[in-house]
Amino acid sequence: MINATLQFLATRLNNRLRTRQSLQENLVVVSRLFENDGRESEQSINKLNLFLVNVSSESNARKNATTTFDGYRNVVPSKQVFLNLDVMIAANFKNSNYSESLRYLSKTISFLQDHTVFDRTNSPDMPIGLEKMFLDMENMGIQELNSLWSILGGKYVPSVLYKVRAVALGEGYSYYSPYVIQFPEDASIGIV
Repeated sequence: MINATLQFLATRLNNRLRTRQSLQENLVVVSRLFENDGRESEQSINKLNLFLVNVSSESNARKNATTTFDGYRNVVPSKQVFLNLDVMIAANFKNSNYSESLRYLSKTISFLQDHTVFDRTNSPDMPIGLEKMFLDMENMGIQELNSLWSILGGKYVPSVLYKVRAVALGEGYSYYSPYVIQFPEDASIGIV
């Protein structure tokens, strides 16, 4: 699901940039900037690079549905996965292409600010299993930015960080008939 999310975003950004900028090739790639040995990744040069910075669970998402019927509390476990993906978009353009990096990064931010939610109604071509995506630009202070780029092992390039809240189905990638766990209504249990 994580790869599908990043590939979907890259495809959407490529479609927009090719249409608006009359480009012949894909400008956005899902790629890290540096290889494990510290060398710059060949496919990252003169591209907008999407890469994963962090994964966390969505703490506000409700994982189980609880209803009361005939004196029993019914708990229906959810197979949905709620993830927060911190996704960096870095414009890795070299030498005299620096102004291009700023231009394409601006176009990317404009597109993502206009498209903060992707779901089946506005994007029927979303990958199977991915149901919704919410995008929020993250603000980072200089110290946080310095720490992040130190962890990444490289020198800063113009970039932006987005939190992508993704809702996906469980591993089976299909809706299912949920099972129900029943508890007497007056039972003291710690299920939320």
